[in-house]
Amino acid sequence: MKNIYLLDTNIISEVAKPEPSQNIVTNLELYSRNCAISSITWYELLNGAALLKDGKRKRELLTFLIDYVQPSFEILPYDEHAAFMNSEITKQLKTIGLPTPILDTQIASVAKANNLIMVTKNIKDFKAFQKHCSLMLEEW
Repeated sequence: MKNIYLLDTNIISEVAKPEPSQNIVTNLELYSRNCAISSITWYELLNGAALLKDGKRKRELLTFLIDYVQPSFEILPYDEHAAFMNSEITKQLKTIGLPTPILDTQIASVAKANNLIMVTKNIKDFKAFQKHCSLMLEEW
């Protein structure tokens, strides 16, 4: 099935919580076949787990990432097309004095390069990309 949505890191992180948002869980149940994550999100998830102290929580999180996330979602690369989109987004936003946080800008660039709707739990992180760079955006 074709990807429609690119999930932000906070969507996957929410699912790993002991009591995740029911709205996010429901949307993932409905649309998971149409969702992907970026290689930037994959890095953020793995890095978050790697930074935890050794113990039960770290083992559970790594198991969740390897056994659930990796096989469930296509991991889209930050490739040459995404890099081009990133340079265009950065140029547009810096021209009007808006910041371009590197990882969020890269994730948005992967969404734009693949013509996907960016899905996040925290829409304010991507609002400038939507307003000034035509990023398709949904909040779950």
